[in-house]
Amino acid sequence: MSFTEAVKTCFAKYVTFSGRARRSEHWYFFLFITLIQIVLYIWLMTVIMGPMTEFIQRGGDPQDVEAIKEIFLGAITSPACIALIAFSLATLLPIIAVQIRRMHDTGRSGWWSMTYWGGNLLSVFVPFASLVGAIWFIYLACQDSQPGDNVYGPNPKGEEAFTTSNF
Repeated sequence: MSFTEAVKTCFAKYVTFSGRARRSEHWYFFLFITLIQIVLYIWLMTVIMGPMTEFIQRGGDPQDVEAIKEIFLGAITSPACIALIAFSLATLLPIIAVQIRRMHDTGRSGWWSMTYWGGNLLSVFVPFASLVGAIWFIYLACQDSQPGDNVYGPNPKGEEAFTTSNF
């Protein structure tokens, strides 16, 4: 599956939590989201850096609550921040859906994708939980498809899965 096919498929299956997803579908969509978010974060940082640099050049008094508030409000109301939030919310369900379908493809319950999301939530209380959860999810998501049909549906590789050698 190509990069554009993967992105189109994931948006077409916006909230489809059943079925299976190939590694290429999952990782290309993850790459797409990551690249767009990097661009949006860079845009946001350029919006923040102007007022922040000016604040520092004026002396940067940490007690100047009004100046800090102005920088913060300017950042969160900027088009860059609004675009980042909108994109993140728009792609939240598709990334969860493709992660669940990816777990199904490896023969696991979709709940295994919670190792990634749960790790992020737990990191508030447990240091490095997000790192451990992410590493474990990456390990699971990199596993090859379960050959043939499984309880989650037919192999998305189709006949290709049976004609190629795993050796």
